[in-house]
Amino acid sequence: MKIISKFKDFYDYKVAKYGVDEKLIYNRKTCCDYYKMRFQYLNLHKNIPEKVSVEDFDNILKEHIKFFDKTNHNKILIVGEKIVHLFFTEDGVYTHFDIKNPKDIAGETIYKYWAYYYDGTKEITFNDGKKIEIHITFNELWDDFFNYDRKRFLSYLNISKEEVLFNEPIILVEYIGGIDRKIARYDNSVYKFTYNPNLSQMGVYIDEDFIWQSLVEFLSNKRSEKEISPEVSNENKILSKGFDLKTSFRPNMKKKHKGDI
Repeated sequence: MKIISKFKDFYDYKVAKYGVDEKLIYNRKTCCDYYKMRFQYLNLHKNIPEKVSVEDFDNILKEHIKFFDKTNHNKILIVGEKIVHLFFTEDGVYTHFDIKNPKDIAGETIYKYWAYYYDGTKEITFNDGKKIEIHITFNELWDDFFNYDRKRFLSYLNISKEEVLFNEPIILVEYIGGIDRKIARYDNSVYKFTYNPNLSQMGVYIDEDFIWQSLVEFLSNKRSEKEISPEVSNENKILSKGFDLKTSFRPNMKKKHKGDI
């Protein structure tokens, strides 16, 4: 894998172990979008997220949001096709790999308790012995805590597989807050999706081999998909829709018919 980036991250040095594959390019460009949506697996047909640009968020939506301001809370990191749960605490950032009692914090019993409460907390014991009350921001998915990958996580949203959420190698997903009910009766949750974030800058450190191998697998699969289904040129897309390249997209021009002067 070859990384093109303006910054260095903690797993970059693994190139010395795995080498550079010029055919697998990770263009690590950081940007973000906001989405108005809910992760409601019981109402899949209603889960149509509305993308909001950074500009529209700052200029229009921001003033209508009640921001989530809890200290200890969870976020979701998508790495390739895998999901890593992050826990931001006063003592640093933990992942679900750091949990001492993973079988005790998810499952049917927990689901029954969490399904109807959005701002609840759950005590998690980590391997270093610390017990921390975590504010759960993805409680709709909490019952299947460890059984998600990118495809399943996004399956609750009615979006095209051409969307950026299916195609950026690393994505950080975080709950921002709720929109004022005066302007949004439904789907009032706002999430921020950051593409290709600087993990070390956030204090997120995961096994470097896990990161590298997950990225290589993801990029390899994307490359294979393109080889099987090569991209169609814009001209061919136009022709396939029945348009004529010479006349259909020129202003004030029509095809001449017999008898036209």
